[in-house]
Amino acid sequence: MRNPFFDLPADKGELHSNPCLHRYEGNPVLTKNDVPYPASYVFNAGVNFYHGRFVIAPRVDLFNENLDRPALKMGTGMGWSDDGIHWEMEPELMRVHYKGKLLPWVVDSRLTVLEDGLYLSFCFENQHSERPGIAKWRGTGVDFDVVCLGIPQQRNMVLFPEKVNGMYMRLERPSNQYGDPFHIWYAVSPDLEFWGRQELFLGCEDVPWANKKIGAGAPPVKTDRGWLLIFHAVDADPARAVDVPARKGWDRRYACGAALFDKDDPTKLIAITKKPLIVAEAPYETGYKGLFVENTIFPEGALLDPRDPETLMIYYGAGDANTCLATIKLQDLFNSLTPAKRMAQYAIVPFRVEEWDGE
Repeated sequence: MRNPFFDLPADKGELHSNPCLHRYEGNPVLTKNDVPYPASYVFNAGVNFYHGRFVIAPRVDLFNENLDRPALKMGTGMGWSDDGIHWEMEPELMRVHYKGKLLPWVVDSRLTVLEDGLYLSFCFENQHSERPGIAKWRGTGVDFDVVCLGIPQQRNMVLFPEKVNGMYMRLERPSNQYGDPFHIWYAVSPDLEFWGRQELFLGCEDVPWANKKIGAGAPPVKTDRGWLLIFHAVDADPARAVDVPARKGWDRRYACGAALFDKDDPTKLIAITKKPLIVAEAPYETGYKGLFVENTIFPEGALLDPRDPETLMIYYGAGDANTCLATIKLQDLFNSLTPAKRMAQYAIVPFRVEEWDGE
């Protein structure tokens, strides 16, 4: 019997952005030239709308002139905007406090407005491996206090903007001890500190253009049709390998997609984009000298435009180099979705698919 979980071919063919998607003509909206501290790249920015202003939390990497790894410094910036395009950046990087210490190298942050508080979900690098966490803004400056931390080898943690059936809910993406592919999981909590009931939220096998991994992008957006998740999906093809300044043989392609989940039970998949929303195609997304990695679109902010609630704003990192903005009409996005359900309802499928009795 054919194994649909392991049959993820390398050649996914050409991918293109959704024709209904509109890139902001002034992209990128945030680069290293727009921040008040040394930076090589400013990208992968969480964005939300809080107390009448847009707020942004971009990843900030500083390298030496030769782009040698590891980076000299990594962190997260913070800024504010009246229009979501022009940003007033705080003079310092964020400070995330935990047990009287500052967390090192906090990156890839998302912003969630929950119960009138501003929350940061993030990953931080340390000698005991990468760990995810959630922290709450103190309400002034760039200081956040940790609410909870996860165990190592997890990334792409995002927090739902409201309780679901009386429980807080988050998404996360742990590494797979058996190698690729990686999938999106969920957990629930009564208090934001203690988390449990972890189970599969979306599998890599459910995304037609992925063969390596998927991950939650922006915090889910609640619509009248259900919870909308903007996610990233990765495929690798050795035939596409190129050498870039910081990495040789880069053969991966990150694209952005969307999935819709039930409003009352967001663990239930309703529909998904069978083709990507955004693929790296524009000059500021791929192909110029100094780019860190080729073919990378990484969404971390998505919100309904407060001036036009029928338009979805998607903020994404382009090529691990800068931060960009694209918009799509909500109806056009819904029209791009195909009804679907997860191939596996729970993560209990045996290694030998012939032993599997279905859903």
